[in-house]
Amino acid sequence: MKALTLALLLPATAGADVLTNLSPFLTSSVPGFTPERAFNDPAPTPFSPGDSDLGVQHVLGSYRGLPPVDFTFELSGNFTDNAPGDLIEPNGSAFFLAAQLAADWRPRLARGWFADLGVSQEFLRFEGRDSADFENFQPHIGLAKSFADLDDLVFYARYEYQRLTSGSWEARDYAAQRLRAGLQKALLVTSRQQLSASLDAAFNLSARPLLLEHNSYSAELNYTWWMSDRLAATVSWCASKWDFSNGPREDSRHIAGLELTWRLAGETRLSTNIFYTNHDSNTPSGANDRQAWQTGLGFGFNHTF
Repeated sequence: MKALTLALLLPATAGADVLTNLSPFLTSSVPGFTPERAFNDPAPTPFSPGDSDLGVQHVLGSYRGLPPVDFTFELSGNFTDNAPGDLIEPNGSAFFLAAQLAADWRPRLARGWFADLGVSQEFLRFEGRDSADFENFQPHIGLAKSFADLDDLVFYARYEYQRLTSGSWEARDYAAQRLRAGLQKALLVTSRQQLSASLDAAFNLSARPLLLEHNSYSAELNYTWWMSDRLAATVSWCASKWDFSNGPREDSRHIAGLELTWRLAGETRLSTNIFYTNHDSNTPSGANDRQAWQTGLGFGFNHTF
């Protein structure tokens, strides 16, 4: 038993494990539901702060066809002061490219419930350190509901699969199956401002390597200010706790950031951001402690078909 505990607390003498090493660069698994976009109710009117008093409103007319699929593409150039490293290339600053492809489909079921199906694939490529390159594949299937009588509180539950690879599908570094459930709510909505909050819990059903199997709990706040019809600034903060299943290891992570988004036309946008990540673990000698700043410029668009 003592040997197992020691192995869990000392997962790597050369540096952090793959989850800690990549945590500043992984897109959050927590969905960003918004009542006006997330649910394909038959011909709904746009979301407004009075919806909770007036109830669900519909534009007159019939709804035909299946709900659309929302496709998202994002590409960004970034700089970090703490890129992943190993014995040959220790952690250090680096430029990297990040790309993400995602598709979501949320057909209406019954009594205000919606199915939530989606898949995303991320690619990160670091300049001058090929060993740090990785891919993140995440499909999910679940349910979601927006409660108009609770000020548009959103509840969701889903099954997720995650696979981290380095360079090819066969080169698996990490794979996990989990159940995730959470709540999201807009706390303040005006014509120019929105403050939203979310609570989230994810429970691993399995993980490889086994030592990285864990449950996670997180809380998030996002404040957006629309400076004009096209320009918006968002300040975000997320705190997470990772409770590992096979030993006394516990990690905590805080991510804070500022993002500016310029909507070019339709659903096409440019963005710039700066984020700070602090990952703290109770493993001895700080083996899984990590801090990183990163900033970047990005381009993205959404397409519905």
